[in-house]
Amino acid sequence: MAGSCGSCTACCRVFAIPALDKRAGDWCQHCDVGVGCKIYATRPPTCVDFACLWLESQDRANPHERLAPELRPDRSKVVLCMTTNPAIIGATTMPGAPDAWKRPAMHRLLATWVARGMGIAIGPPNAKHQLKWTSKGMREVEMTPPDQDGMQWSVTP
Repeated sequence: MAGSCGSCTACCRVFAIPALDKRAGDWCQHCDVGVGCKIYATRPPTCVDFACLWLESQDRANPHERLAPELRPDRSKVVLCMTTNPAIIGATTMPGAPDAWKRPAMHRLLATWVARGMGIAIGPPNAKHQLKWTSKGMREVEMTPPDQDGMQWSVTP
């Protein structure tokens, strides 16, 4: 894992962790919210291997390439990560904060990525619909139900 999460535990809520029988959107039973993982030394590989884009950015040599502190997931209420499609960034909003991606700092970041040719998939965990934001604009797409690993894909062409 890159960098340090500090007191951020947002990923412990928004993502499914099949090895722990944890559904996306629910807090992990091993999460001490705002503190960290209670089973850190023995956490599953899914957790060991995961680093959100904010966390990854903190290891960049150039400080101007690091995402700002207010974009940390627990503060922004948006967990940014790559998806199975290398051209799409996931912007998973925390339950109870569906419009967090519209806050000025986050919106500017997402707009910059879109302007550079990336697509953004925006929505809460387990959403039946998400927003897809690309250089062609923004549109709602229908999503598959989560599979056994909590993964979802767009069914809208």
